[in-house]
Order: sequence, then C-alpha cells, then structure tokens
Amino acid sequence: MVSETSYDLYRDSKLKQFPHVDILRAVAALLVVVFHVSVLGELVLPIDNAWAVPFRYGWIGVDLFLVISGFVITLSAAKAYDISPNGFKLDFMRRRLYRVVPLYWMTCLIFLFLVRPEVLLRPAGELCAVLISHLLFLQNISHHTHGVLNGVSWSLALEMQFYVVLVLFMGQLKRLGALRVFVTLTLLAWCWRYGTTLILKPGEAIAHLQVVYSTQLPGTLDAFGVGIAIALMSHQGQLKVLFRPGAIVSLAWFGAMATLLWLAWFLMRTNASYWAVQGMVVFWRTLLALGFGTGLMAVITLPLPSGGVMRLIHFVGEISYGIYLWHFLTLLALLQLTTLRGVSLLWVLLVGTVCLASMSWHLMEKPWIRKSVISQ
Repeated sequence: MVSETSYDLYRDSKLKQFPHVDILRAVAALLVVVFHVSVLGELVLPIDNAWAVPFRYGWIGVDLFLVISGFVITLSAAKAYDISPNGFKLDFMRRRLYRVVPLYWMTCLIFLFLVRPEVLLRPAGELCAVLISHLLFLQNISHHTHGVLNGVSWSLALEMQFYVVLVLFMGQLKRLGALRVFVTLTLLAWCWRYGTTLILKPGEAIAHLQVVYSTQLPGTLDAFGVGIAIALMSHQGQLKVLFRPGAIVSLAWFGAMATLLWLAWFLMRTNASYWAVQGMVVFWRTLLALGFGTGLMAVITLPLPSGGVMRLIHFVGEISYGIYLWHFLTLLALLQLTTLRGVSLLWVLLVGTVCLASMSWHLMEKPWIRKSVISQ
C-alpha cells in the first residue's frame, strides 16, 4: 500500500533527513507481491525456512505501509500546520489528490476494461455502487465493493480516509504529544476490532468479512499511530538521540525489531487460526505495528550512504506506489494469458511490474507532482 503515495511531501520536508525510509517501502512492496503470487500463482514457500516466513504472511506488507504512512504524512502535515494552522488543510488534501488519484484511477480503468471486463455485466445498481465507491474512495467500507476493481485498491481508500482524519485533527495531535496519541489511537483500534468480534464471532464468521470490517478506520489506527508518534517525536525535537544516525543505535533498533517480530510470529504460529482467536484479532496487529515502528527507527538511524546498491533499493521504494497498484492486475493478466506459475511467474511479474511502475513514475506521477507544486 500505500504510504508510497507521499513522495512529494516526503522529499519537500524534514524527511530529507531520513532517506533510508525507502528501504522499508521496497520491503513492503516485495512482501505483498510475493504473497499474492504464493496465493494465486502456485508459488511454494517452504514452511521450515526462516527467510520464507515473512512472505508466507506477506499481507503484513500493508501494515508496514500504514506505519510508514503515519510517519511520512504526519511529519509533512505537521510542517504545513506550523506554517499555516488554519489554511493548510485544503492545500494538503489537494496535493494528496494530485499524487494519489491519476495512477489510481488509471489502474482501476485498466483493470475494469482489460483484466476483468465481466464486472461491467453486473446489474446496474451493483455496477453503480462499485464505480461510485471507487471514485470516492469508499470501496473499503462494504464487502460488496471491497477490492472489486484491482483488489489492492481498498487500502488506497483507507489511506485517503486517514489523510482526511489527520488534517482535521492535526492540531489536537500535536498538543497531545507522541505517547498520548499512540495510547489513544491504539485504544480506539482495540475497541473497534473488539466490536467486530462481537458481531462477526471468531471461529464462526466468514474470514473475508472479518478482514474487511476489522481493517477499517478506526481499526487500523494503531498502525498509523505508531508512525504518527515517531513523526511527532521527530518534529517536536523530543529524544533527539534516538534519531541520530549511528551503528550502535541502529543495531539496537534492529534488535528490538527482531524481538518484537519474532514474538508476533510465535503468537501467529501458536494461534494458526488467526481469525478464530479473539485476542489475536484485537491485539496482535498492535504488536506487529510496534515491530515495524522499531524497524522504521532502525532505518532512520542507519548510517549508510545512499549510493551504489542502495540507490537501486531506494528507487524501488520510490516507485513502490506504482508497484503496489500495477502488480495485482498484472498478475491476474499473466495468469489468464500464460501458463507461467511459481518462481517463473514471480520473476516475470517482478520485472514487468517494476517496468510499468518506472514508466508511470516518470510519465505520470512526477508530472502530476510538479503540477501540484506549480499550482499552489
């Protein structure tokens, strides 16, 4: 997903201090791509190999995107708020729309007319609901429209809703401070997810419905909240030593990340029926978000130059928004038109998706970013 929609503000803000955030973008995109190939494209991931564990649960890449987004967008919004507390909202949302909408709408149209044109044969009422909900970034709120056009697009709706909430409450977030913001947002997320378990009872409800309704706002506010809290600490100059690049600090954060993610994996392994366990549904994703938050701190403090191989990784992170939107429709097209499966399918998909994302980045996304700046 997703946070990859923040390039323009990312480059224009204090985030220039944190170039290695793109590493996590690249990781998140790769997790999602490999996961979808394993689910749909017969890619076999070995059960007993440690390296394969993140990819078997590759949907966690979306959670990583949400943490990154909370950090990137909050830091950008906080800077804009400092300049114009009353007037920043409209300009902020305009820039978000310029950044998100062009590629989002284009990939939805390609999906509708070239990949799954049978959607057009739905009854008029259903088709209108699908089109209008995707047009207005509301498709994620109902299982009838969730992911109908380009399955991953639901998370873009979630992101856009988060942007609106953020700009409306930016002043309150800054006044609360990092710790109280994180606690408040986490409690809201827990209450929402607990509420979904009362209606969609774990072990009895259809898992797809549980996925759809537990991942709405405020059910994802803990993931966003981790990133928001880190951004507020950085913006307000709190605990500056934690953000200072250095090998020891970075290694300490990587160690914390490894510990938290191992604990998350252990709990998942011992509760394999995730959606059948109420405690997992309510609390587990907070632990995951904290693991990703410490990973974010690890790359923020990573004392490595940005050249060489890192430049390639940064570029993949830079175009990760395009990778995220292009990969799913490209995967479905390859499954329909070719006999590629498994590892061969994965490599073709990776190469094709990176090429498409690179082209859309240079031909569509960057021009729209420039237009959003020029039209201010």
